[in-house]
Amino acid sequence: MGKNLFTAAQFIAAIPKTGGIITSIANKVGCTWNTAKSYINRHPTVLAAYRAECEVVLDMAESELIKALKRGDQWAVKYLLSTKGKARGYTEKTEIEIAGAGGGPIKHQEVRAEDLTDDELAAIASGRRTGAAAP
Repeated sequence: MGKNLFTAAQFIAAIPKTGGIITSIANKVGCTWNTAKSYINRHPTVLAAYRAECEVVLDMAESELIKALKRGDQWAVKYLLSTKGKARGYTEKTEIEIAGAGGGPIKHQEVRAEDLTDDELAAIASGRRTGAAAP
């Protein structure tokens, strides 16, 4: 196995101010993207530094969202309520209720393939509907 050309400490030192962009980290260390990604995946300390940098980016984005909210930008109000406000009922979730005829229960009947005629099996296989009820 080859000798490691880099140390975890080099990657940890390179991560701040990269926004968590692996190419930026690799450029600062002087290695390939794959090498940087490998160090992030294999070294818990490098992974922790990488995750912390990614959280900084999220904080920055959240700060911009709050600024838009304070300006009264309606998209920001809607977005914040539909994400962080879900627990308070602000969601765009759609509920679909399925019912049988007249809003009653859905009726079902067990049908065994061996009880069907060849024509009924062929209709099912081709996606056609048959008028005949299952036995």
